[in-house]
Order: sequence, then structure tokens, then C-alpha cells
Amino acid sequence: MKNELIKRLEIFLEGNDFGKNWDGAYQDAVPTLRLFFQKEGFRTHITSEWDSESRDTELVAVRETLVVRIPWAEDLHGHSIVDLTGLVVQSQLRRGAE
Repeated sequence: MKNELIKRLEIFLEGNDFGKNWDGAYQDAVPTLRLFFQKEGFRTHITSEWDSESRDTELVAVRETLVVRIPWAEDLHGHSIVDLTGLVVQSQLRRGAE
């Protein structure tokens, strides 16, 4: 599932004039990724590095019991970069089913 999702995201980003290196994450890539997930029926929010499991700022997309986390951080040149290979797909229990 993770590899298929990464492939779909790459195709979507390339179709929106992003190359293989998505720079300017907060200004460019993250809003575009949010649009992708919202079209797929996900709710999205940003989690700070203090609250994320990866300790990087993350875009979190939630649909029913599926959670997708995409971290982004700064590269060696100080550019914010989205790393789709760091994408995490999780399943969560529904409230009331616990």
C-alpha cells in the first residue's frame, strides 16, 4: 500500500509542476499534497516536530481508520524537503471499538 501511495503522490506532484525534489515544502508541496488527500476523502492537519513520531514536522491525513504521515525537514542547504520515502501508513482503531 505504501509504495502504491508514493507512486500516486509522485504522479500527482509531477502533474502539478513538481520534479523529483520537492523544495519549499510548506509553501508548495504540502498544500498540493493536502489537496490530493482531500480529494481522496481524507482530513488533513500539520503536526509539529514536538508532537510527531518521526520528530519532523508532518502532514497527517486521516480517513476512517487509515492514517498517513508524511514528514518534511530541512536539507543540508536549509531548504525544506518532503521525503515521500519517509511516508508512514498506519491503521487506527475507531473510537467505540476499543
